[in-house]
Amino acid sequence: MKRRRKKELRTKLISILVAIALILIVGIVAFGAKIKKAIDEGEEINGRWFLSLIYPDKYAYSTEIADYNDYYQLMADDDVAIILQDEILEDKAKLINGQPYFSYDTVSKIFTNRFYHNSDEKVLLYTTSTDIIKVDMAEGTSGYYVSGTFTETPAVCATYIGDTLYISADFVKNYANFSYAYYSQPNRVQVYTKFGTERAATVKKKTKVRVKGGIKSDILASLEKDQQVTVLEVMEKWTRIKTEDGFIGYVEKNKLSDEFEYTRPAVTDAYNPYNDYSMGTEGESLVVAWHQIFYADNGSNLNTLTVSSNGIDVVSPTWYYLNSENGTFTDYSSTAYVTNAHEKGYKVWALVEDMTNSDSFSEYNLFSSSANRKALIDNLISSVKAAGADGINIDFEKIGKETGPHYVQFLRELSIEAHKNGLVLSVDDYQQNEGNLYYNLKEQGLVADYVIIMGYDEHWAGCQEAGSVASLDFVENGITKALDAGVPAAKLINGVPFYTRLWKTEGVNVSSSALDMTTAANWYQSHNIIPSWDETTSQFYASRTDGTATYEIWVENADSISAKLAVMKNHNLAGVACWKLGFETPDIWDVIVSYY
Repeated sequence: MKRRRKKELRTKLISILVAIALILIVGIVAFGAKIKKAIDEGEEINGRWFLSLIYPDKYAYSTEIADYNDYYQLMADDDVAIILQDEILEDKAKLINGQPYFSYDTVSKIFTNRFYHNSDEKVLLYTTSTDIIKVDMAEGTSGYYVSGTFTETPAVCATYIGDTLYISADFVKNYANFSYAYYSQPNRVQVYTKFGTERAATVKKKTKVRVKGGIKSDILASLEKDQQVTVLEVMEKWTRIKTEDGFIGYVEKNKLSDEFEYTRPAVTDAYNPYNDYSMGTEGESLVVAWHQIFYADNGSNLNTLTVSSNGIDVVSPTWYYLNSENGTFTDYSSTAYVTNAHEKGYKVWALVEDMTNSDSFSEYNLFSSSANRKALIDNLISSVKAAGADGINIDFEKIGKETGPHYVQFLRELSIEAHKNGLVLSVDDYQQNEGNLYYNLKEQGLVADYVIIMGYDEHWAGCQEAGSVASLDFVENGITKALDAGVPAAKLINGVPFYTRLWKTEGVNVSSSALDMTTAANWYQSHNIIPSWDETTSQFYASRTDGTATYEIWVENADSISAKLAVMKNHNLAGVACWKLGFETPDIWDVIVSYY
């Protein structure tokens, strides 16, 4: 009986030991699997790892995958996140037939603002020095026109989604310097517009990219050993990185090699639509004299107006006055005027202005219509060529903000035709300020041969504060802003005034009248006033009181003009323009010749 019990106990013990052994084996296998999995996933087998088995809530790494739609703020199935350099943008691209398309606004902000979109005509234009590239969305065809010749493409170049225009990334890339790569799941596009040296590191062990710097943060992506990442920020234990496919997150610092420099290769087929093309002569300095006329003039009065001036290179007569939105104008052009000017050695830039009749027609309707723009350009080129003039001077000062983009497109299109016909194109502009940025001096500096800043009207007719027409700081500021906007100094001309204003202040009422240089001198001399030099404005200042009225004048003469010319010369500008011929005193030309 005892033997039998011993045998049963031995059998049970063996069974228990076998069970324990099996449990241990299973545990060891499972434990080994955990170790292998951890190693495979790049986890470090250390004390914290063992603790994570016992206290997973505290020490275990999160295995949750991040919500990509939330991470990239993708609201629709066709939304595409844009990663520009190392930043995720709020703007979203769209996926159309498997290809990324950028909105027109995104293209303008990031890549180039040289595209012109007319939603009324449903056209997208890009203008070079010789051609107009046109996408006609109304046709719905896959392709574009180059100066009227159609080129087919695999997909539509641009299309509307609702009221928003989207442009194919591949089409944009034809006309802007950038690189991009599209990735799916989730939809995202990595874009580079800047190239050069970056901080980089190599992954030493397989690891995870996490949304935040912490083991409990959700996983964005997995990294393989030897994979290269861009280093954005290094912290004590974590490093903020970006993967090549556009995930920006955190990796444990000890999983990365030491930093090294990586040079991202630049776009090799850099696109330049103009190649600094200009009708101007390199290194040439010009003296331009605006000649205001209001009737057909044969130029005979140039004999008296320029008798004392031996430094004029160009006369610019006001020949054309816009008078309709259909591209027509009052025309005072004259072949006799050109002949007379050429005999004196002057070039002629025919001036077209929009001041006289601007209330009689809609400038928006003129410039927003491709047909009306073409009519104006054709009419101008035809008249200027018939008269034998050498160039066109655009003096449109009434352009509104809404009209601005259409006006700039007009200048692009006029540039093509002017240069085809051997004509110099110059454009007159106010000094740049926050209220007139839509005149787009940068683009003018690209398409025009010369950009002329009207360096006067600091205080103007109707101004409720008496002051200088063109103080030295005002002149300097206008030049600097134009240069900063992107106008090359070799194309920039500054306009100086041959007039000043006599101001009358009586109580709260302020009025002024424009005086030529001789009339201004006669005023203070007739009142026995000796003007004093004002260092702030670099002008002579004179004033008098008559009863309850105070009269003030900031004098423009040879000294003030000399100060302005010195500033212009210091900036190596292309020349000077003078408003207006006949308002100067003879000594002015000696001063101008000494600088130009």
